[in-house]
Amino acid sequence: MFVLEVQAFLYIMVRITSFIVVVPGFSHKSLPNTSKVALSLVLSWLVYMNLSLSVVQENTVYFMLGAIRETIIGLSMGFMAKLIFSAVEMAGQYIDFQVGYSMGAVFDPSSGNTSSYYGSLFYWISILVFFILNLHHTMIISMIESFQLVSPGTVGFGSINLEGVLYMFSHAFKIGFSLAAPMLIVLLVTDIVMGLISRTVPQINVFMLGMPLKSLVGLIVFLLLITSLLNYAGKNLMLMDDFIQKSLEMFR
Repeated sequence: MFVLEVQAFLYIMVRITSFIVVVPGFSHKSLPNTSKVALSLVLSWLVYMNLSLSVVQENTVYFMLGAIRETIIGLSMGFMAKLIFSAVEMAGQYIDFQVGYSMGAVFDPSSGNTSSYYGSLFYWISILVFFILNLHHTMIISMIESFQLVSPGTVGFGSINLEGVLYMFSHAFKIGFSLAAPMLIVLLVTDIVMGLISRTVPQINVFMLGMPLKSLVGLIVFLLLITSLLNYAGKNLMLMDDFIQKSLEMFR
């Protein structure tokens, strides 16, 4: 009986740990691994004390398969939550490409990816809004409630529904384009104006003038729109709970 209780706790801990390893705000490399492990243990214990598991596996092979299933569920929930942040960062990368900053993209050791200027700025803005709106509490609550929606301990996956995943990816691209659209339009108009100037006044070296001018215009427009960008980013980050719920529909 003690072994079955340990299995039940391990099922819970595997899903929560997999979720924390991926989800933004808690998976950042600046957060010590000790803190991540401690948070996983505390949340696992709280869930274990308030959840009665009806399915546990006495067979070691079935237990390993169940643990793999819990890992996949936790990672899918984390990736779906991360998808919103990726959409906001994608908007910054669109702007970097239009301004010309994408040529200066460098490797970011904190995230493990290649990041550019506006991409990194938009990502940290999304993290700021994430904690200001207490969305980390909502995310943890959604993760805890996932044990009621998808009970741990089973081995099979049943029928995997990918319709919700396709919707979330398409919606993420929509968020990225919508967030970057105002600045992209202004920068595109700036390119058109510089093209007209080069045709009417050939003496002006537009290629030398274009890069600093687009940088200045981009900065001014960003400062003017920063309030709207924060509001729009906050509204879309609130959809994180829906994304997590849709990811769980694949395993019901």
